[in-house]
Amino acid sequence: MTTELNIDHLKEIHDQLTNTIKFLSEEAGKARDNGRIDRTKFTQAKDEWGKLETKAVELQGLIDGVKLGSILNNDVNSSYSQILSATNSLQEAAKKIKNENFGGFLSEIAKVIDIVTSTIKAIKPMGF
Repeated sequence: MTTELNIDHLKEIHDQLTNTIKFLSEEAGKARDNGRIDRTKFTQAKDEWGKLETKAVELQGLIDGVKLGSILNNDVNSSYSQILSATNSLQEAAKKIKNENFGGFLSEIAKVIDIVTSTIKAIKPMGF
């Protein structure tokens, strides 16, 4: 496997983010509907995954601006693997969302947002 982050990795990251956001919406809705979280917490969660949606749109804009096959000068292990790992952890947290562990769930969303933001910042100076 290559050690550089390329356009295909970015597309996979975007797909993972999009799927994770959809999953979060579904799981938070289930948690609200069966009483594991209240409506206020659901709205708070929705606001947080909205930030993640914004980052996914920003990432899509960068992808659209990059020529296919171009190599981005970033270590795959510091962005690609971290984002995939963080979104997997976030999905696991979403499966277990309750009032009692709601802070941890929000923390997992923040972690993904931070990693994606760092990746976007690393790409932008390159003129993409």
